[in-house]
Amino acid sequence: MAAAFIAGCLAVLWETRDIPPGTFEPLGSAPVPQGVAALIIALCLAVIAPALRRPAEVAPDPGYTPRPLDAAMVAGLTIAYVAMMQARLLDFAPLTALFLFVTIAFLTRLRLRAMPTAALVAVVTGWGCQYVFTRVFVVDLPGL
Repeated sequence: MAAAFIAGCLAVLWETRDIPPGTFEPLGSAPVPQGVAALIIALCLAVIAPALRRPAEVAPDPGYTPRPLDAAMVAGLTIAYVAMMQARLLDFAPLTALFLFVTIAFLTRLRLRAMPTAALVAVVTGWGCQYVFTRVFVVDLPGL
C-alpha cells in the first residue's frame, strides 16, 4: 500500500513540475501539492523502512476484525464526493462537511453518542479547509 502511495505521489510531483509560478501571490499553485506529495512519500518511507530491516512478526490481534465492506463503502463515498464536486452540486465547504459527517456516521455504526462529535468535526473541517484553501493558499475551489 505504501508503495502505491509513493507511486501516486511521484505522479503528482511529475505532473506539477511545469506549473508556472503565481502572478498574484508568491508561491503559485505547485508548491502545495508538491509539498503534500513529498510529505506523503516521507511518511510512506518511514513505514516501509522498519519492515525492510527486520522480518515481520505477525501477532494475532483478537480485537480487530477486518471489515472489507466498510472499506468499499468509504471508497464509494469518496468517489461520490469527488463526482459531486466535479458536477458542482454544492460548494466545497458544505459538500465536504456532508461527506465527512456521512463517512464518520457510517464508520461509527450510527451511534447517537458519536453524532455530535461527527457533526462538529465535519463542520469545522469543511469550513476550515475552505478558509485555509481560499484565504491562505489562494486556491480556486469548486463551487456553485
